[in-house]
Amino acid sequence: MKILIDNASSHTAKLTKNFLDVEGLALLPHPPYSPDLAPCDFWLLPRRKIYLQGKDFNTLQALGTGLYQYFKPIPEEEYRNVFHKWLERLKLCVSAGGDYFEK
Repeated sequence: MKILIDNASSHTAKLTKNFLDVEGLALLPHPPYSPDLAPCDFWLLPRRKIYLQGKDFNTLQALGTGLYQYFKPIPEEEYRNVFHKWLERLKLCVSAGGDYFEK
């Protein structure tokens, strides 16, 4: 299984790298930050914002349960589609020489 995470210090820490190795997760190379290229910015966050709007989570456990209920019904095929859209965005970025491009 491959995973995409950014280069935040918590993601590049030795403990994190060891965990990923033990779990057999391969990292995809992360491009420089760009909302055009970040799947969370163009797919996940807008959806999650709508889902969480108006909900009040008083505990960390309640938040975790709410997020689980959000992610669980999303079909695996939708994640695949987002991954393919992300690859297309990467190609557009390369074609644009790294400059901004319209969706």
